[in-house]
Amino acid sequence: MATTANMVRLYLKKRPQLLSMVNNGLCNYSSLARRLQREIFPESKGAFTAIKAALLRMVHEGKTTGVDWEKGVEKILKASSVEIRSDVCVVSSSGGIGVPVIATSNSKSGVMSVADSSYAKQLKKKGLEVIDGLTLIILCSPKGLQDTPGCVSVILSAIAAEGINVLEFISCHTDTLMVVQNADAVRVYSVLSSLIGKE
Repeated sequence: MATTANMVRLYLKKRPQLLSMVNNGLCNYSSLARRLQREIFPESKGAFTAIKAALLRMVHEGKTTGVDWEKGVEKILKASSVEIRSDVCVVSSSGGIGVPVIATSNSKSGVMSVADSSYAKQLKKKGLEVIDGLTLIILCSPKGLQDTPGCVSVILSAIAAEGINVLEFISCHTDTLMVVQNADAVRVYSVLSSLIGKE
């Protein structure tokens, strides 16, 4: 049977931003313990003390074991740059689409290609599924990206916090490609500029 401490750890691991706040001492532990009691142990009235103790133990363990992945993420993001390409479309197909592509991703369910919007009508005539009116945003990072945990999580969480959906996401070596609606492009650029410190 899982202990209260293990249940709290699992809950927080699914919520990296909340875990970061706990590890950095940026929250009210009593208030968070009450919230976790409602969400994890709704039937147990006596869990509050054990939950708060687990939270405080996590903070202490984090300080003694040097849990500091955020500094690594910050270093990578500060060394990154952002590129934008507007007027692209996303094409779903079972193979090649017969026009130049900017990026492509293959999976069991098919091929997703990013192409210039000028080809959208031609591709629709072929009967392919095309989503137009999109912007491709590319985050170009240093090589350390591949060895630094949490980078993608921080990027996508910051965008999601603005209520923006990333329609397509491709990670290729040190490039992180995201396709968003044209209407969201400026906001995503602003979020990424903030993350890389180039507002």
